[in-house]
Amino acid sequence: MRTSRKNLLAAVSGYLLALIFLLFIAAPLQMRYGMMGLLWTELGLLALALLGTAVFRAPWRQVFRFRRPTLKGVAGTLLLWIGAYALVILVSMFTMFVSPQRMTEVSTAINDLFTRVPFALRFLIVAVSPAICEEMLFRGYLLHHMQPMPTWARVLTCGVLFGAFHLDPVRFPPTAVLGIFITWAALYSGNLLYAMLFHLFNNSLSTLATLLPASTEAATVETVETVVTPATLGAYLMLAAVAPWLIWAGLSLLRPKETPAPDRARTAMLCLVLCAACLVAGWLLMQSA
Repeated sequence: MRTSRKNLLAAVSGYLLALIFLLFIAAPLQMRYGMMGLLWTELGLLALALLGTAVFRAPWRQVFRFRRPTLKGVAGTLLLWIGAYALVILVSMFTMFVSPQRMTEVSTAINDLFTRVPFALRFLIVAVSPAICEEMLFRGYLLHHMQPMPTWARVLTCGVLFGAFHLDPVRFPPTAVLGIFITWAALYSGNLLYAMLFHLFNNSLSTLATLLPASTEAATVETVETVVTPATLGAYLMLAAVAPWLIWAGLSLLRPKETPAPDRARTAMLCLVLCAACLVAGWLLMQSA
């Protein structure tokens, strides 16, 4: 009981301290120094993860669980990310459909910020540093100290806290979904490196997207409302039908040898049901347009 209370105190205090840092130190740094302020923010989060681990005297090797990656594990992480990304895009499209004005403002502001520095530095700040620093805090320090909670609760809680940490209502849904799958990868594999790799895959794609000519043009609300329609959502929902199978394949490759395999028949049936639900719901949306 004493250990559970200590872990809970460590998790709550660590997250609150990170929020205070983000609001009162990191935000002013980002407003004044732009992308360099964002880099200092990431380094600050890394420092908080290391400091919290030292203060609460947690075992370093258990908090930051690093193992040598394998080709199988890397392939599993990639498949899991592709499946999760299909859902993240779907959630983003729904968010854009509900709130095109705010989503357009946020996307334009982020793109303007990212393109102020050369691509190499942009990749370091946007892709590499969050993959290391944010994962050390969330899937390292915080996830370790959520141990009194059941596994499913740790996955959902850590993902939701990750989404809320971005402090933007329109970014919360897709970021929370992304955080849930990164947490799942970390817990299922028992290797923090795969969580970092998952995060790196995701942010690398976002960084590469800034090289596209269209990314330099500010999107308008009218354009978003024209593109994002019920028919568009239906099409994306049908595409998301592959997500359950990719997620299953990714987790199968990430599963350590000593972990017993889940019931394949039950898992296949669940994937089949989810796949069918996506196809039917997507078709109905496209027909209603």
